[in-house]
Formats: sequence, C-alpha cells, structure tokens
Amino acid sequence: MRHLPSIALMALLGACAPVGSEPACFALVPYSHAAQVQAAEELAALPAGTVLVRMIDDYGDLRARIRGACGR
Repeated sequence: MRHLPSIALMALLGACAPVGSEPACFALVPYSHAAQVQAAEELAALPAGTVLVRMIDDYGDLRARIRGACGR
C-alpha cells in the first residue's frame, strides 16, 4: 500500500506527456498465484463499501492500463 501514492503520481505525470510520445512503461510487481488467492480472500472479507475495497479496485485498474499501454 505504501506504493499507491507514488504510482498514482507517476500515472498523473504520464498523462501530461506530449501527444504522440511513448507511454511510460513502469515495472509491475509480480504476485504469485498463492498471494493473489490470499489477497482475494482478504478483500472478500472486508465490509462492502469500504474505502480500501475501492482503492484496491482502482489499483487493479491502473495495473491493467499499464499492461495495456506497454503491450504486456
């Protein structure tokens, strides 16, 4: 979680890049299947509507956009 502010800042700064420039392709931290399963279980245990659930969803969207922009 301590990386969220820096990732969000990099994404915002990348949005200010000149038209036609290459997207900034940041390295994504890889997570093992076991870690992803554990995270999904922990996320499902959180109360519905919590801010943390929304933030984690936003982080997942950001990772997906980075993968898409960088051809991963």
